[in-house]
Amino acid sequence: MKYLFVVLLAVLCCLPGKAQQKKYKAYFVADAHLDTQWNWDLQTTISEYVLNTLEQNLFLLQRFPNYVFNFEGGIKYAWMKEYYPEKYELMKEYIRQGRWHIAGSSWEANDVIVPSPESFLRNVLLGQTFYEDEFGVQSRDIFLPDCFGFSWTLPSLAAHFGLIGFSTQKFQWRYNNFHDYGKYPFPIGLWQGVDSARIMLVGNGYSYSAEWGDDLSRSDYIRGLAQQSPTNATYHYYGTGDIGGAPTYASVKAVEESRKSDGDIEVISASSDQLYKDYLPFEDHPELPVYDGELLMDVHGTGCYTSQAAMKFYNRQNEKLGDAAERAAVVANWMGDTYPALALTEAWKRFIFHQFHDDLTGTSIPRAYEFSWNDELLSLKQFSSVLTTAAGNVADLLDTRTKGIPVVIFNPVAQPVADVVEVELPFTKAPQGVTVFDPQGKEVPAQLVGYRDGKAKVLISADLPALAYGVYEVRGNGKKRMGNWPVNTRAIENSIYKVTLDNNGDITSIWDKRVQKELVKEGKVIRLALFSSNPSYEWPAWEIRKEVIDQVPQSITGEVKISVVENGALRSALCVEKRHGESVFKQYIRLNEGAQKDRIDFYNEIDWHTPHALLKAEFPLNVTNELATYDMGLGSVQRGNNRNNAYEVYAQYWADLTDRKGDYGVSVLNDCKYGWDKPDDHTLRLTLLHAPETKVVFAYQNRQDMGYHTFTYSLLGHRGGFREAGTVLKAEILNQRMKAFSVDRHAGTLGKEFTFLEVNNPDVLVKALKKAEKSDEYIIRVFETDGRKEQQVEIGFAGRIIGAEEVNGVEKTIGKAVVKDNKLCFSIRPYSLKTFKVKLQPADRRVLAVAQQEIPLEYDLKCFSWNEFRKYHNFDGAGHTYAAELLPDTIACGDIEFTLGPKEAKNGMRCDGQTVRLPEGCNRLYLLAASTFGDNRAVFRIGEQDCELTVPYYSGFAGQWGHTGHTEGFLREAEIAYIGTHRHTWKGNKDLPYEFTYMYKFGLDIPKGATTLVLPKNKRIVIFAATAATEKYFEAKPVSELFGTAVKENPDHSVVFTTENLLRKGKVVGKSGQANDNEKPENMFDGREDTKWCDMNYAPHYVAVDLGETKEIHGWRVVSAEREAGRPFITRDYCLQGTNDLTAEWETIDGVDYNPENETVRDLASPVKYRYVRLYITYPVRDGGHGARIYEWEVY
Repeated sequence: MKYLFVVLLAVLCCLPGKAQQKKYKAYFVADAHLDTQWNWDLQTTISEYVLNTLEQNLFLLQRFPNYVFNFEGGIKYAWMKEYYPEKYELMKEYIRQGRWHIAGSSWEANDVIVPSPESFLRNVLLGQTFYEDEFGVQSRDIFLPDCFGFSWTLPSLAAHFGLIGFSTQKFQWRYNNFHDYGKYPFPIGLWQGVDSARIMLVGNGYSYSAEWGDDLSRSDYIRGLAQQSPTNATYHYYGTGDIGGAPTYASVKAVEESRKSDGDIEVISASSDQLYKDYLPFEDHPELPVYDGELLMDVHGTGCYTSQAAMKFYNRQNEKLGDAAERAAVVANWMGDTYPALALTEAWKRFIFHQFHDDLTGTSIPRAYEFSWNDELLSLKQFSSVLTTAAGNVADLLDTRTKGIPVVIFNPVAQPVADVVEVELPFTKAPQGVTVFDPQGKEVPAQLVGYRDGKAKVLISADLPALAYGVYEVRGNGKKRMGNWPVNTRAIENSIYKVTLDNNGDITSIWDKRVQKELVKEGKVIRLALFSSNPSYEWPAWEIRKEVIDQVPQSITGEVKISVVENGALRSALCVEKRHGESVFKQYIRLNEGAQKDRIDFYNEIDWHTPHALLKAEFPLNVTNELATYDMGLGSVQRGNNRNNAYEVYAQYWADLTDRKGDYGVSVLNDCKYGWDKPDDHTLRLTLLHAPETKVVFAYQNRQDMGYHTFTYSLLGHRGGFREAGTVLKAEILNQRMKAFSVDRHAGTLGKEFTFLEVNNPDVLVKALKKAEKSDEYIIRVFETDGRKEQQVEIGFAGRIIGAEEVNGVEKTIGKAVVKDNKLCFSIRPYSLKTFKVKLQPADRRVLAVAQQEIPLEYDLKCFSWNEFRKYHNFDGAGHTYAAELLPDTIACGDIEFTLGPKEAKNGMRCDGQTVRLPEGCNRLYLLAASTFGDNRAVFRIGEQDCELTVPYYSGFAGQWGHTGHTEGFLREAEIAYIGTHRHTWKGNKDLPYEFTYMYKFGLDIPKGATTLVLPKNKRIVIFAATAATEKYFEAKPVSELFGTAVKENPDHSVVFTTENLLRKGKVVGKSGQANDNEKPENMFDGREDTKWCDMNYAPHYVAVDLGETKEIHGWRVVSAEREAGRPFITRDYCLQGTNDLTAEWETIDGVDYNPENETVRDLASPVKYRYVRLYITYPVRDGGHGARIYEWEVY
């Protein structure tokens, strides 16, 4: 018996794969890294790379039972669902099995430097919510193989979600070692964030394009990597990079077989988070090294803080406008308004995925940015629509009765704010001056700064509590008031500063009167500094080279003109205009009196056309410190002067240089810039524009920022350090400006001022206030900004708190919250964040409901198609339709709801002069409409009142930044009610990916007694729905800028369309035949739709017409014989031809193939000129037959 036991033990010990024989562990993480945009655009990503990733990995998963595939980016999963639903369902089964692993947690694998910390949080929230809804799982890690540096805030933000690890391979791209370490702190360890939270860090996941072929359990290479870590483990990506796809078949096979091999390395086909799970809890693994600090790139990535400046401008605005819209929507919702969750979520998703590391970073091809700019501008329009509606609904409850013009100002910051608000108000004639009164009826400083086209531009000194609305009154009977301080073209002054300029418009002196101190370093000037040589040949947009910023920059001195543009009681301003080559610089130097008088603002308009150059704002200051402080959004970090491994660095809203003694300093704030450098102990430089000199690779990037730019940076002198100056709050105020709206005069139960919440601690900022994703509670998130001690905080609300919980980033409860005296009470550690879910008792004062009713329409056009029937409908005459599977049954836009027609039948009404009856008792009419071609200007007549509207084209781009030589800058002004993310085409019976479709909302007043709406005679304009409403007050309208477009002049390409048929005055000069005298060619253009031309000969069929003289042709229309008894005679293939000489060959102008519609209206991309035109039919009946039957033929 003893002998048998020994034999069995010996046999067991010889079995392969024995755990105790394994000395090392290797986690092999299969991935197919997919750049959403880079050297290709979104359409290529969707149509090729996403599909390849699905198909190839489904193939591998079917063949290798232990293969685990990791893939990141919720937006890409959403595209799989939208475009490849059958394969998506197969993938979901592998997700349920744990073999297709959701990596990275986020909506997209975004950059983590330029996006704000709140954007990082939203990115993960959107991703995790999508994953939970779609797959019933949530990810546990941050997976960023290819980003260009990582903020010290990343561990803190990730830990707030309960995420446990982060991996990358990008530090291999560093040129120099990182501090005293190598290029990364360690292969595997812990990373401690700015608030001391920790997650696991894989400092090097090695190449994500690695391929395998040998027995990995015996690999010397893998063993060597494992030996570098005290854990005796390694984490190694393998697969493919940038264009998606899958690991090679051989690689997957090698991992599969190596799992069963008996080498000394345990081979694990791993999910991206398995390593981290294996080391939980981290406290039990003291062998793990800890790194505490930021992990930036040294060279590769330094240009990413600045490249594609327009993207960064739009991104910052979306971050702040989205936040303001949510806060306004929460206040309105508490008062009974519907929270627009769908619109807000769509807008966040649409812009936030462009924070991807080759998009917002500025490193993609120019074509890619056409989609990016469009998406950014669409989100800005959506956020502004939500904000305006919510603010208007709250304003309806305010007491706006004033003698002058009532203006409701909204402070979205959750701290008391005093600032100058610039508004534009209607005046029948130019006033001499203005007088403004605050909500308490007290006169406040104000200034008239301009009058144009019936509108006066007015500055108001506004002072409001936290997250508050106030009613201000503007009267035009005041007298013009000059400022108290002298202003000339060389000096500008207020009660705190005197600013002196030289002949170049550079600042030679800033004198702080409070402490009798000069701010500008002796012998230096504050200026725009141009580095005229900016070579970056290998990775141009990615890299600003140290040898570039080590040069001595030059001042801009061409054609300098300095003028006094404002000199009033509230603000004085100088305008400095300059040129350098083809670039034009216009800088407004502004000093306020009263609110924000300690801030010097520099508003810039730059038309940039200087190649091979780098532009910075240079601040040589009369303070000395080898260290400066830089804002990270959550906390701050100190950095030294430029050195080889850290010279061009990033900051969010501000940087500060305070002297070594700590008794005086200067903060530099900005509204959309991120790159900084510090060449010496007294100088800060803010990077503005980057036009690298290129050679062969990425040669187009030398023109990446050519175009028109607007931005603001500000100087803030202060006693003591940045904390004593309140720099964090002042930077928040610069970026989150007060918003102003014009409203009706009316009584209101809220009085003239209302505040929703108050925070008792100025060192704690509310960074988010929104409705919870899955409940009716409100989410409030706060950041601690002082960084030196634990803070005690109380937050009071306008409503009674009936429940409160502390939650994590995905809004899951992690503990009860303390409520005392109707205040949320908590402590918060230095530079940390907390999120709470709060339930409030609804307000007694409720927003006014809008009574509305649907207006029936006589539909005559099929505008939508289902996937299975794409080829049977034709909305625009070119074979395209709206995607029915994307459309809801009703579309809500603001307070108005539109009911769409049936998706399977006719659902659009072409404007052709019809009369629509209006219901009684309504005072407002809303139309949901779009144009099939171009932007069309037309007159709608309500009763006896004419209203001209511009109805935009239903597809294409709604806005663009003006990239010189590439795109024209524009933004369609109409309010967008619906955005479809693809459209259908009959050509190939397919979806056109990321070709958007739009529907626009138009509001018209219904005059008293009006009972009818007469539509214009323009069939290009299609109405999808109409709603009549009874509104107690007129809609609020923004009178301050809600967002900037960086569009120099918004072009108007709209046209007034005429449907005059040129054939009516023509003469038939050729025909293939006619069936009889009653069915002659002239019937096609006699203006009657009950007569036709019929030719029973065999194809081709044709009719030629002499127009009498050369005519400009813009489009054409054909009506077939669908109405005839029996089967429909729909003409399938035909074209319009033209010539100016009947002896010459006919030239094809435009053609239609595989036509499914009885009527086609075709607009030409550009007009043509011909005397003779011919309708030429090659396939007369769609379903077979030889006779041509045409009821109408128009050429216009």
